[in-house]
Parts: sequence; structure tokens; C-alpha cells
Amino acid sequence: MKAILLLLIVINTSDAFLHFSKNKTQVTTDHRILANVKIYSNLAEIIQPLGKLPLEFSEDDWRDIRPDSLTLVGSNVTVTQQTITEKKQSLNNAHVFVRAPSSSNTETKFVKATLVDEKRNLVKLIDKDVSKEPIYFTASSDHIVYESDPPQSKYYVNFTFDTSDAVYVSYLRSNLNWKTRYQLNLFDESKSAVLISMADIRNDGQSRVDIEHAELLGGDINLQIQSNSYWKSGSSMHEAAAFDNSAGIHVASRKSFVPSIGQGEEVAGLYVFTVSTPFSVEGKTNYLLPMFRPRATVERFALISKYFSTAGASNGKAQRSYRLSADRFLSKGNCIIREYDRLVGETSLPNLAAKNPHDFAIGEDADVVYKENVTLISAQALTSVSSSYHGTHGQTKSTYNVNLYIKSYKNRPFKLEYQQHVHASAVKLIEPRTNFTLENSAVKYKTTLAANEEKVLSYKLEVVN
Repeated sequence: MKAILLLLIVINTSDAFLHFSKNKTQVTTDHRILANVKIYSNLAEIIQPLGKLPLEFSEDDWRDIRPDSLTLVGSNVTVTQQTITEKKQSLNNAHVFVRAPSSSNTETKFVKATLVDEKRNLVKLIDKDVSKEPIYFTASSDHIVYESDPPQSKYYVNFTFDTSDAVYVSYLRSNLNWKTRYQLNLFDESKSAVLISMADIRNDGQSRVDIEHAELLGGDINLQIQSNSYWKSGSSMHEAAAFDNSAGIHVASRKSFVPSIGQGEEVAGLYVFTVSTPFSVEGKTNYLLPMFRPRATVERFALISKYFSTAGASNGKAQRSYRLSADRFLSKGNCIIREYDRLVGETSLPNLAAKNPHDFAIGEDADVVYKENVTLISAQALTSVSSSYHGTHGQTKSTYNVNLYIKSYKNRPFKLEYQQHVHASAVKLIEPRTNFTLENSAVKYKTTLAANEEKVLSYKLEVVN
């Protein structure tokens, strides 16, 4: 399932900021005013006090709405009927200008006409060069010129329901979303790692939104919407960034103060982060707010990770790897990694529980190479095994000798880890197995290599297939 995040906000597109109150609920036909909005990573749930029925949506608004999500919510409401209708003012019998049939490739003439059937673009006109009587023909849509802006479709949603309490309308739309961004800064081993987390809120609409109260939820929720809206980037997009001043980043906010996000609290398997103060996001804007600053520990090491093969010799390079652990929950998001003030790569972090270590690699380390040679020592056929799925089949127990050569070209010591993943019915390390361990069908080895050091290692492996 998709891991997504949620943001609860109150929207108002007017200059005067409206405050949402349980004691005073304003009913409005503008679906962007005084709206309680829960924003996820790919869409938003809009919750508004129910106004006059039927509800009217413009074609631009409807383009971002998931129709089957429209419903009424409340503590005591029962919907007995619901209709969704598309309507557009007819242009039939409207006066237009159309390219005359007598026009040539060198001379284009437009004459006044009457649009008889807008679906077929059937027009009626008098072209003296063709006939003194009215003529009818179907014109190409790009040959018709209107005297005013043609009306667009509008969508009407109506309900019949029973209730004795306040009623709200709820629906999903795709022009609001948010995600988490991380920056991981690493220095000398003696200095603590710095993990910066930010909430990246995207307003993909045309109008500014004023956010009075916000709750960000990190966790695993599955919602889908079909829409033409998507996460955009490039010259047409501008960002409003708000970080703490200690990070040296410009603060761009309508308010004179920067909103802050509180510590996360676990609720029903999700984590809730509360935004302390109101803020605004302009249309077509990404607005970044600083989240918590977790205490993070990062272990750097070179990793040789491979899958066991009986083909004989193999070789390769180690991976530049990291083991990250934080003192609190980390929501899913992209992470850019810096070491000694230099960009070294990026990775996608999953949802991580507090103190749960996460390993990731960001590329090859050309200074650490290995060569491995696998030799078959013996093979023994075992008694046939009966399986309800595959019938009776035989198994073979094979013993291999694995010789491993590791060479460092670095001028400093570093940590190295080796992992050999074995797919088999049973795996066993045979003594002696100096410093090698077997964990979940993976042979593992950890060491610290000195500058320019090389190691020659070997172990025996018993595999049943």
C-alpha cells in the first residue's frame, strides 16, 4: 500500500482570515472558504458545512474532484438519495461568426451566422456568393468565432437526507498534497549527525490558501484519485521556504513569525504532528515548514552484498552504505545526504519507527574491491521428499569452499561488512568459521580494514536444495 501523509487545514481565499469554530459555523457556496481540509500525499479531503442544495461546482473545480467520494458526514446523518448532474447553458440559436464557405486559401472571410446545433457545430448563414437563401453546414470548431466567452459545464450535487445535527459535505480533490523532505549532514566521526526534516506542502491551485490549524500525519493509508494534477517542477514553479534561522535559509511567509511543528504523537498506528501557528500558501507554490529535529545516529561502512552462486569466480566493488537510527518516528520521504558540506547522494526513507535502524546504500566505492571463488567439495543425494504441492522430489546436500579476497585502496581505516545471501532449503556454516556468522540464510562478516589493507578469508558452506 502507499505510504501517505495527512494535513488538516482551514482554507480561506479572502483577505480577512476566517476562524473555524465549532460554536459558529459559516455556511457558504464558495467551496474554498472556511474549509476543513485533510491533505494527504496525493490528494486532499475537503470538509465544509453543508450550504444550499444543490451544490454547484465549476468545471475547473470538478476536474480535480473524485465524484464517487462526495458524501455527507455528521454525527447523526443518513443519506437517502444522491444525484450528480452535468449542465451547461445551450449555445443553440446563439449568434457567432464563421468562416464563409466562399473563402479561399488566399482570402479568409468571416460572416455572421446562427449556431443551430452546438454538438454538431451546425450553423445557418447567408453567403451571397453561394446563395441568396440561408444555407446550413457543419463548420470546424476552429472556424467558429464567438461574440463572448462560451459557457462551461457546471456540476450539481444534490442530496436527500435525515438528520437532527450539523451536516458537512466531504469530497476528495487532487490540487493539495504534501510530503516529507530530509537533509542528512555528516561530519567527522566525533561529531553527531544532523538530520533536518521538512514538511513540503504543495498548493497546485490558482488561489492562495490560509491555513489556521494543521495536523500532519505520517503512516500507511491507501487513497487513490484520477486527476490531471501532478507534482510539478521547473521554471513555472516557485517555492516559499520557511526554515529555522539557524540553518541560514531565507524565510518567506505572509506572517511575521515562522510556524513550527510540534513533537509527533502516535495515534492508531499513525503519527500526528501539530503546527502551532497559522500560515498561508500561495497558488502554484511549494511551502516548506521545519518539522522536528530528531537525534540521529549514522554508522558509515562499505558493504559487499551478493547472492550465492555456484558458478565459480566473481568480483565487484563495495557499496557506500549507511545505517541510520533516530530517536523518534520518521515519516516516508526523500533524503539528500551531505558529507563534509558536499553532496554525496540521496535515498528514499521508508516509514521508520523510533530506534529502528535502517540500512541503505547510495553508490559504489571504487576503493574497495573483492574477488570470490566458490569450489564444490562434495555432493550427496538425499532421500526423496514428498510434498503436497510438488509431489515427490529428491534433494542434494552440497558442500562448498568459499575463498574471499578483499583489497582496500583507501589511505584511512574504515568499517566493512560482507553479506552472502543463500537461497536454499537449508544452509549451514561448517567449522571453523572464524568471525563469520549465519543469520536468516545469509553469511555475514564484519571487520575494520586499515589503510591499503588486504584480507584473504575462507569458509565452508553446506547447502541443501
